[in-house]
Amino acid sequence: MSTTRISLGAIVFSALVLMGGPSWAQGDVTMCVGCHGADGRGGDAKTPIIAGLPDVVQEDALFGYMEGDRKCGSNPMKCTMVGNLTEDQIIDGAAHFAAMPYASAEEEFDAALVEAGKAVHAKDCAMCHGADGPDDAMAGPLHGQRMDYLRYSLQQYQAGERNQAAAKEKKISALSGDDIEALVHYYGSYRN
Repeated sequence: MSTTRISLGAIVFSALVLMGGPSWAQGDVTMCVGCHGADGRGGDAKTPIIAGLPDVVQEDALFGYMEGDRKCGSNPMKCTMVGNLTEDQIIDGAAHFAAMPYASAEEEFDAALVEAGKAVHAKDCAMCHGADGPDDAMAGPLHGQRMDYLRYSLQQYQAGERNQAAAKEKKISALSGDDIEALVHYYGSYRN
């Protein structure tokens, strides 16, 4: 006798498809909760924590998926789900999760890699992503984010699977695999 496991995200997505699309009345964020959790911290290792991320960062990502500037990679369902949203739903959902407190993933990290990553961050990333944490980040805060998600995202940028500003592209394409791993451990070491 075999058992089949169905994820909550698949159930929510299936229910929404059967009902004819998302219903987002008065801040209903059902489409996001299936993967990110009601607290914005759910999901697997490649699912970013969105609780407390600035709404403009979340909107940019969602509109990027919708417009094809950002690829869904190993999770094509995300692009399908985002493609069913309206502009107002994206703005309302981003505001909902942005209003939550930011909290780090608190994963295990390698201290030696943290020091190397701190140097790469200070040289190439701090100006936009914050000097010592998420509080002074002008772009999306990376401190405390899930390490597998960060690794995956940086690799997507290097592969040209996400549109990016020319200055960012120049910096990211110059990163070695060791630099990426060091950055991932540096950001993963952050605690708030």
